[in-house]
Amino acid sequence: MSVPDLRRGPPRRWNESLGQIRWLPRLIDKARAAIEGTLGDYFYGQSPMDRALLRELGGIGHREFARIVSNAPADGDVLAALQARSPEGVRAARIWSDALVRRHALFLFVVDLDDGYLGRRWMLVRAPLRLGLAVFARAIKMVWPSRAVDGL
Repeated sequence: MSVPDLRRGPPRRWNESLGQIRWLPRLIDKARAAIEGTLGDYFYGQSPMDRALLRELGGIGHREFARIVSNAPADGDVLAALQARSPEGVRAARIWSDALVRRHALFLFVVDLDDGYLGRRWMLVRAPLRLGLAVFARAIKMVWPSRAVDGL
């Protein structure tokens, strides 16, 4: 599997799913990028949305998830490892995923806007938003650095 360079482009969109779990492919991209040092301004270890999904997946931590991802050559292998670790967690994550849009519509809109998934008509709004979010992300990473892939 190729490792995404999130300094050059976004991770997969939040609505892509793996095993009927939205956000999981995006989280896998961010974990792979964090492991390889190509995370850019994205969060891994600091994102409340990532943390919510990992909590549903059986209370897994970012470091353990990164270990699973580093040992899994493909997305399906990540899902299989999560299923083996906690079948009830995978079921809970599917329920969480089903409610994602209803609970977090505005946040998901901002994610899509920042990542460039909404198209050119949003360019005038996107540029200042991206700048503000990049400054915010760098400040968060300075104050609260992720240790999620340390020691892998």
